[in-house]
Amino acid sequence: MTIDYSGINLNIESILPELIVTLFAIITILVDLFTKGRRDKSPLLAGVSITGYVIAFIVCILYFNNIIGSSIFNTQSFNNMIVTDNLGLFFRMLSLGTGIVGTLLSVQYVRDRGMAIGEYYAVLMLATCGMMFTSASTDLTTLFVGIELMSIAVYILTGFARGDQLSNEASLKYFLLGIFSTAILVYGMAWLYGNTGYTNLRLIGEKVAEIVSTGGGLANNGGLLLAMVLLIAGFGFKIAAVPFHMWTPDAYQGAPTPFTAFMSVGPKAAGFIGMIRILTESLGAASDQWVPIVIILSVLTMTLGNLTALWQKSVKRMLGYSSIAHTGYILIGLAAFSSTNSERAISSMSFYLFSYLFMNMGAFGVIVWLQRNKMTDSLDNFRGLSSWAPGPAALMMLFMLSLTGIPPTIGFLGKYYVFVAALQSNLVWLVVIGALNSAVAAFYYLRVIWYMYFEQARGERVARSAPTLVYTLVGAAIAVVVFFFASWPIIDYAKASMPAITGLISGGK
Repeated sequence: MTIDYSGINLNIESILPELIVTLFAIITILVDLFTKGRRDKSPLLAGVSITGYVIAFIVCILYFNNIIGSSIFNTQSFNNMIVTDNLGLFFRMLSLGTGIVGTLLSVQYVRDRGMAIGEYYAVLMLATCGMMFTSASTDLTTLFVGIELMSIAVYILTGFARGDQLSNEASLKYFLLGIFSTAILVYGMAWLYGNTGYTNLRLIGEKVAEIVSTGGGLANNGGLLLAMVLLIAGFGFKIAAVPFHMWTPDAYQGAPTPFTAFMSVGPKAAGFIGMIRILTESLGAASDQWVPIVIILSVLTMTLGNLTALWQKSVKRMLGYSSIAHTGYILIGLAAFSSTNSERAISSMSFYLFSYLFMNMGAFGVIVWLQRNKMTDSLDNFRGLSSWAPGPAALMMLFMLSLTGIPPTIGFLGKYYVFVAALQSNLVWLVVIGALNSAVAAFYYLRVIWYMYFEQARGERVARSAPTLVYTLVGAAIAVVVFFFASWPIIDYAKASMPAITGLISGGK
């Protein structure tokens, strides 16, 4: 039997960044295999992984600027399942950046704890690859494959500290809850396909626009309305939105800390790009129905995340609830989405996630440094940190200020842009709630600074050096400040991601 592939555009160039990351994941395993006798191979394997990330990152930049790949730009490949557009490229680069920082934070950590180093870096690369496939997907099938590739790798890495009971417990809880979220997500996709007859997001969007224009919205179509609710719930788990957040504190606290840093940004960004693709490209014409749900999720997520973080004595757990609150802030940008405000809404979300990469992973990086000095992530261990480790204390202070949203840090601009997007959609009351929540968050962020600078250290301590970790933290701190003054390239990149979506929504409405 002969299979005819003439009607399918198998353009390998469109998934070149993902292929590079996958290839280097395999190379990392092989290098690990052939260096069994080497005592300290963590820097070597980390270097191999980072080389793959950097090459893939360069390819994405060249695509973004149309230096190469102009023939595939804004066109769909693999039977219209993969798209090479600016929106996907922005989030692909964000995923790669998360992978680079996560790898750098792990170099000393995985070595000190005797973990299976090659497997750790390889699975981390596969998680990044899943995030990238999610970013490039324009079909329900590939979107689901990308999300699950990422999710399975994340479940494994959450429990990678095999001798740690907390890590095992966190992985099991995350996995079990993840199964339910996957079932909900697939069920929503099935209803979406069943009511439109398509799996391609753009074709679904055109069908939904037709249904909305002739049938008075989704209120008169129970199937599509159910699909929308199920999809929001499924993605709500991936981004840790209330009430789908239950896994977050335990997973963050139990996972190896460098991976917690990765998990706090990468899978969240992948969940948001999936949510953006589905809600704006497929259900954009029905935004009147899903925007109110997003607003409710945003308010609940901000408020519960911040109020619960107030009572935490573990800084890792506090940052876990803080991450939930930041999901609420990012949802403000999605709540601002409309046919006239799509560019500002989605670009504000993109910039917020970019800023979150540096400030949140930097904060977790300081905890990694603390644990290298034989201390736990308890708030008490931050007492008097400035007296015996002034450098890490200063870096942690900067990251806390940025997470609070105080200038001149990139965190201020992240909140500013989502608030402006909401104001342009006349959501003044939502901005007020966001600002009040920021004031609540300031208490527990500034409390860490108080402990470091105004409390007395308990006992004599001597800081142990960790060169790779320190350089990574310094780099993140520089980015937190520099991009406050030079945010325009990132904003321009984020805005450049929007024309295709804007055109579809305008046509649908």
